[in-house]
Parts: sequence; C-alpha cells; structure tokens
Amino acid sequence: MNRTLCDKGQSMLSHSCVSKDFWAEAINTTYYLVNRYPSTSIEFKTPFEVWPGSPVDYSNLRIFGCPAYAHMRDGKLEPRAKKCIFLGYATGVKGYRLWCTDKKTSGLIISRDVTFNESASLDSQREKAIAKTDRGINDDVRNTPQ
Repeated sequence: MNRTLCDKGQSMLSHSCVSKDFWAEAINTTYYLVNRYPSTSIEFKTPFEVWPGSPVDYSNLRIFGCPAYAHMRDGKLEPRAKKCIFLGYATGVKGYRLWCTDKKTSGLIISRDVTFNESASLDSQREKAIAKTDRGINDDVRNTPQ
C-alpha cells in the first residue's frame, strides 16, 4: 500500500502545476481517494463503506492542483475571494485544504465555501503537452542531416 500511495501521489504531482514541496499533501489526498475506491477483497465495496458503514459521496471530489477561489468575508471593501491552489480534503470537517497564493495571507487554509476552476488545470496540461511535442518536433528537425 505504501508503494501504491507513493506512485499515485507522484503521478498527481507530475500532472498538476504544484511544487514538489507539497508531496505530503499529494500523499494525503491519495490516501483519501484510495479509501473511496471499490475493492475486490471486500466484495466491490469501498473501505469507507465497510468501516463507518455509510455510503460514499463522490460529489466533493476535485482535481488536485486546480485553481480554487476561497470566498472570504473580511470586510466591506476587501476582495470577496482569494485565489488558492486545491491541495486536498480536510479531516474531521467538511472543507478543502487550500494553499493561498495571496501575498498578504499566503499559507494553508481550510475553507468550505470554495469555487473551483478545474478546466483551467486541464487547459494548462494540454498546453504543456503541446509545448513538449512542439519542442520534440523542432529538435528532430534541427538534428536531421541535410
């Protein structure tokens, strides 16, 4: 199981725009997700169903590393949302673990009132893949004998 968690966490880090400094957050999110996968050893139930006995709710699952906007109520003239990066799920409370990228309040926050922009992370992955293939084609063209 340790290898499974490490491999899945490494995969999540490599497919997101998150720094490798957040590897512990990726492993923690992987642990959360693995407990919600159906398993053949327990008759295609999830460990979460077997242990607490309640059905699994998949509506709160989000893409690791996607941009998120935590809604704040700091004051009348302050911004209503802070841009963050989604890092995982909070334990013990209904909320999301977010890394706030704002200069004033940078750090980890837990918020329940969040809007996610999952399509932005997918678009950035597509742009990275296109850039890699373009570089590969250009390198091949430069290296071909004429």
